[in-house]
Amino acid sequence: MPPLLLQFPKGDQTKNTVFDYQNNLKLVVPCRGDDYVINEWLVYKLYNLLSDKSFKARLVQVDFEDSLKRKKTETHYCILLEDAKKMAERNHCFILKKKMLDMRKTNLKEFEKMAVFQYMIGNTDWGVPYLQNIVLITKDSSQAPTAVPYDFDHAGIVGASYAGPAPELEIASTTDRLYRGFCESDMQNFAETFDLYNHLKSDIYKVYTDCPLLNARYIKVTSKFLDDFYKTINNNRAIQSEFGLPCRTNTRVEIKGLKD
Repeated sequence: MPPLLLQFPKGDQTKNTVFDYQNNLKLVVPCRGDDYVINEWLVYKLYNLLSDKSFKARLVQVDFEDSLKRKKTETHYCILLEDAKKMAERNHCFILKKKMLDMRKTNLKEFEKMAVFQYMIGNTDWGVPYLQNIVLITKDSSQAPTAVPYDFDHAGIVGASYAGPAPELEIASTTDRLYRGFCESDMQNFAETFDLYNHLKSDIYKVYTDCPLLNARYIKVTSKFLDDFYKTINNNRAIQSEFGLPCRTNTRVEIKGLKD
């Protein structure tokens, strides 16, 4: 099923409902199974823990009826995703539609938090210059914008069977983590961000262990995947190896536009 955009009529029809003040909402539908939708929804919940400048997501069950009566009604889990403009307004910002912005020109504190998050979940399907699964928001055009991520179905933590890293990145699987931030010569610059992740460690694991929709095997595999992340950010040698990678020669790859 293709992704859907829900458009709500203006007026009082949605007043006093969960759709009050909403104009448009993206409905993320299953590609190959409801489990992947649930797993991706939880990734949005993870980033909500880290930053208010993040998309809110609501898991819903939707009945799909065939208007031609050729197929039986199907019920699937889907995600209602906050409208980008509403997300920006909630943070007293507006959307900056500017491509080819160097990631160093964004809010560096928020960028580092976001880039480490992408590393944690095993997602390489993002990029600032081409706005690849990234929305830029800012309070003022003179201020550095914040990069807000979305669309996580290719993240290793989701475990989608159809997902795979771009061949240009030269990694075999979405569970092979690759830090795609910019070069930081001083690893101490990551200290504040890693402290935040360590502070939220219990809450991050609880997103999975407290979710009744997950099976025991997925919780176990995901917990192990997170264990490996925490081992890395609490080991100086591993930090240098993993997060110092962008400083090495010929490791900076932007996926979008390579063939333009």
